[in-house]
Amino acid sequence: MTVPALAAALLVNFLLPSAGPATPSKAPEPGTITAASFRSNTLGEDLAYNVYLPAGYDASTARYPALYLLHGRGDSMSAWTQVKGRLDAMIAAGEIPPTVAIMPDAPWSSRASYYVDSAYRGKDPGRPVETAMIRELVPHIDSKYRTMADRTGRAIAGYSMGGAGALRYSMTYPEIFGAAVVLSPAVYSPQPPKDSSAREFGAFGKGRRVFSEAVYRRLNYPAAFKTFAAKGMPSHLFVAVGDDEYKNPKPEDYQHDLDFEAHVVFNQAVRVPGLASELRVVDGGHDWDVWGPTFAEGAKYVFQFIGRPPATPMKATLSGTPGEDRAGGIAVDDAGNTYEAIAAEGAVEGQPYAGGKDVALTKYGPDGVRLWTREFGTPGTERAYGVSLDAQGRPTIVGYSTGSGSDDAFVVQYDGQGDQRWFTHLATSAADRGYALATGADGSVYVGGYTKGALAGTNAGDKDVFLAKLDQEGKQVWLRQFGSAGEEKGMALAVSGDGIYLAGMTAGALGEPAGGVDGFVARFDSDGKRSWLKQAGAEQADEFWAMTADGSGGVLLTGYTAGNFATDLVGDQDLIVARVDATGAVVWKDQLGTPGNDKGAAIARDAEGFSVAGFTDGQLQASVGKFDAVLVRYGADQTRSWLRQFGTTEDDGADAFAEANLYVAAQRGTTYVSGLTAGDTADQHALGNGDVFRLKIDG
Repeated sequence: MTVPALAAALLVNFLLPSAGPATPSKAPEPGTITAASFRSNTLGEDLAYNVYLPAGYDASTARYPALYLLHGRGDSMSAWTQVKGRLDAMIAAGEIPPTVAIMPDAPWSSRASYYVDSAYRGKDPGRPVETAMIRELVPHIDSKYRTMADRTGRAIAGYSMGGAGALRYSMTYPEIFGAAVVLSPAVYSPQPPKDSSAREFGAFGKGRRVFSEAVYRRLNYPAAFKTFAAKGMPSHLFVAVGDDEYKNPKPEDYQHDLDFEAHVVFNQAVRVPGLASELRVVDGGHDWDVWGPTFAEGAKYVFQFIGRPPATPMKATLSGTPGEDRAGGIAVDDAGNTYEAIAAEGAVEGQPYAGGKDVALTKYGPDGVRLWTREFGTPGTERAYGVSLDAQGRPTIVGYSTGSGSDDAFVVQYDGQGDQRWFTHLATSAADRGYALATGADGSVYVGGYTKGALAGTNAGDKDVFLAKLDQEGKQVWLRQFGSAGEEKGMALAVSGDGIYLAGMTAGALGEPAGGVDGFVARFDSDGKRSWLKQAGAEQADEFWAMTADGSGGVLLTGYTAGNFATDLVGDQDLIVARVDATGAVVWKDQLGTPGNDKGAAIARDAEGFSVAGFTDGQLQASVGKFDAVLVRYGADQTRSWLRQFGTTEDDGADAFAEANLYVAAQRGTTYVSGLTAGDTADQHALGNGDVFRLKIDG
């Protein structure tokens, strides 16, 4: 089969936005809150609500996104009025768009309706609250106020009982709400504890019974997740909870503590197709000390996706099988031929398939036409983690294999015609994985990774770093191992000047620690003698995942930080880029992110600058799906030139658990990208349960 030409550059260029929101120069102009109501035919009474209108609403003719805010048990519509100042400030700072916020009152079932349609017919009978909210309140708001009257312009939020309602509504009615903020949700799985208000006031009752387990099961969030998945619409969910929630004294009910239950919600949510989810655990209990700041963070998160025009899936070529495949590296030679490695759960282009996951290497011509494919493996799992070309243009692959019963690092080299030249194992009886690869001008091959055994000396802790030099025939020249009592991984290699650089992560003290988990970079000479090793990072977690030579004897690195690496942290984790000179000094660094999860996964340099590939579940540009791939281009002077965010409606560049799977190569201003995707591109349906996309971007 002939593979089509590599996809062209994305159609629109955008200059990179600033890493953080602009700071207003004056006090934010306030919005207004007004009490209102309408007659509900479903309830047979008035349904009251407060409405927040942003500053400038009356003078405008624009339509605004709508945010529905559900209060907790025992509270009223006035509870949410305390976020007015936060809404004013976020809108003024440009952190969220001007928004209409609706705060409905829910007085039914002793203010414990849980926002569901109740079938209880005893004292204080239940009401069809859900029907009234969905079928009457939403259309009423859209007719009375200038709101965006579809799911792309609606989000819902709630705390405690309201969090349960927001979770149910967003999952049961994804055609109405495009995102949700769920704070300390009063949800329980599979059933609420004996002392829960969910059992007391008839919300989940039936007939004369105040509580029915069958009714609760039918209306609970696991059933709503199934409804959501069946409708096939994408959405975003932000869950937050305090770590000081009430601890139930009954041992049999500890799993119903709301901090525990929130983790269960998130754990299930991340496995729901089409649902991108975030979890925050903060210091505090079941009160506004938690709900105030997490509402603000959640609003910033969901408004990356609400009230904005939908993005178009990327144009890219897919490779893979009907099984689960992963990207394994990409390289381009001087003639424009591209070499792409993938881990394939099946036969690729008719090649023999050994079982489990095999490694397949394909060469494409400058026009994108496939020239040859080679596949190798065992009945176990083989994964590739990088492709590098030597001075003669011969592709070398690093990875690991479980064919022996344990993880063994391997390095394999082919010639330009697809003939295997040599295959080398680096293994102990414990787990050993190859993650990093570089080739020298003399044909030497350098490989790095981690070992849980003793490849070259006594293991210092959990996982030690290893670095090996092979000659051009694949024979070992030297091998080094080092570590601490903590966990280390060698993740990236580069040959720059007369130095060999190895970078990765450490949870220990290889050098002087900067925080809990640090990135590290070390310099060796060609004989394996270490010149220096430096740990770098913020007080929080930092890791270096990829590296390339900087053209001046030093290196460029990328990865992520959970702290203030180059500037203030924007969200959960930010993408970072750094330049380290030959002495180990960090001479330049950059940081960018969203309120979500942003990480740098690959980096490549050419004569005109360098490209950093990463992934985000936020909006550096228009979001397409869950995790999107991101490409940031820098000039030779390290100035950001442009940024592109691209992907499908599913995860791209990383799996659902934020494990990077993305590679990049650069030549003469063109960037070549290869990575994991779980979705359909603009012109190809998914081939299986995880494919590899390939595209090139000019400029």
